[in-house]
Amino acid sequence: MGVIIRATTPVLGIVLALALGTAAPARADERLDGDYTLVNAPTTTRWSITTQCNAELTCAGTISTATGLIAQIRRSEGGPWIVQRNDVVNGWTCPDGSTAPGDQTYTFDPATLAGTFSATSRPGACGDPEPAHLQQPISLHPA
Repeated sequence: MGVIIRATTPVLGIVLALALGTAAPARADERLDGDYTLVNAPTTTRWSITTQCNAELTCAGTISTATGLIAQIRRSEGGPWIVQRNDVVNGWTCPDGSTAPGDQTYTFDPATLAGTFSATSRPGACGDPEPAHLQQPISLHPA
């Protein structure tokens, strides 16, 4: 009995390796499509998202909002969803409520849709010679 097990173990290993090596990985649809609510407490915004993914699972698409925002969204295999907006005219809010130019980045975990909003002001914004940075938690929820 021990000889048979030793004789078939390498064969079984080869068969399993071939089966696992040739099977397509099991995963959910990688695209992000539909209407979502962006929660950036205390505010919420409705996003309409359309994406497409290629065979390498690199995904790209567009988000749009009722306020007229249109931006690109992208994701590389294994990475987060990213919306990056550079040189946004009103991308930074000053302490007095006025706005100034800045960069904005939204990142989302593809499984949980929890993420981070990051903003960076331009030097000189709000009377500050140095750029300022902000990070806060955000999340997307199917609408």
